Amino acid sequence: MIRSPIVLAVVGVLLTDSSLRAAEPELPPLQDAVARGLARLEQAAADYPTHRDCFSCHHQTLPLFAAVEAQRAGVVDSLAAWQPTLSFTAKSFERRRDGLAEGQHVGGRAATVSYGLWTYQLGDVPADETTAAMVEYLLRQQREDGSWKPPSNRPPLERSAVSCTVLSALGVKWYATAEQQERATAALARARSWLQTAALDEHEDIAFALWGETLFAEKPTARLSELVQELQARQRDDGGWGQLPDLGSDAYSTGQAVWGLLESPAPVSVDFIERGVTWLREHQEADGSWHVVSRSKPIQEWFDNGDPHGKDQFISTTATGWAVAALARWQATGRSPGR
Repeated sequence: MIRSPIVLAVVGVLLTDSSLRAAEPELPPLQDAVARGLARLEQAAADYPTHRDCFSCHHQTLPLFAAVEAQRAGVVDSLAAWQPTLSFTAKSFERRRDGLAEGQHVGGRAATVSYGLWTYQLGDVPADETTAAMVEYLLRQQREDGSWKPPSNRPPLERSAVSCTVLSALGVKWYATAEQQERATAALARARSWLQTAALDEHEDIAFALWGETLFAEKPTARLSELVQELQARQRDDGGWGQLPDLGSDAYSTGQAVWGLLESPAPVSVDFIERGVTWLREHQEADGSWHVVSRSKPIQEWFDNGDPHGKDQFISTTATGWAVAALARWQATGRSPGR
């Protein structure tokens, strides 16, 4: 039998192409991606108290947030493993209770206290004297224009007045006592008014503005639709979102965006979400984490918690929390082919 060199060449090309496709690693199932990310976060949260005795948003709130979303998606059955995180958070604020009730200084100010209340809310912690003191602190710290001042210039978590205001207002909404309710209602009205016209310069601003409008609005509003459209408009060609216009896509911003769009009741094009989910899955590290380069100038002595990415480990842990939460929320919709 005579074999044509052209046929052999074509077969060779087809075989080579097939071999290359077979060698390409397929994306892991979505549930596996969530589970690996959550395992990384659970270890980070467990290690943190061996180094510090003060609450942090990056090693308590965001890991627990991811765990709650993973449970809702059916990736984990129980949050029992996270009780030490809730106990650590409670002890951190209980010893500051009297000072909080009097409005005394707390490291991280309103950001620390509001992230603490979000942690309580995630863990279904009932209101008590400590949460009342935390709300009292926030009520005293609100500025005349209705906003709360961010604690420092440490982006992305601690520079945005929008995110600080949304989280502080939510903490007040969730945990104000009956005695605080009149002041709380007035504080929330001022906060919402300020948020309607706040500048949305960075991704952190619009992500939290969308979440705030989602939770504060009793029904879908024109403002909610505007925020969704603006967030969609900021998606990059690669499917991700970035913290600033001149920075590349990262897991912190992309996780926030995907989760926020899924959380919002406003109409959202599924294409934006699917592209964001794909970006997150493609950029997950083998150890389950996502790497984000820190933009913050340290104001405290740095320590190694043993997490991946060295000097970038705190923002990377936070980003991993957002990424896992976003992927878990997407899985919970049942629309992902990666289940």
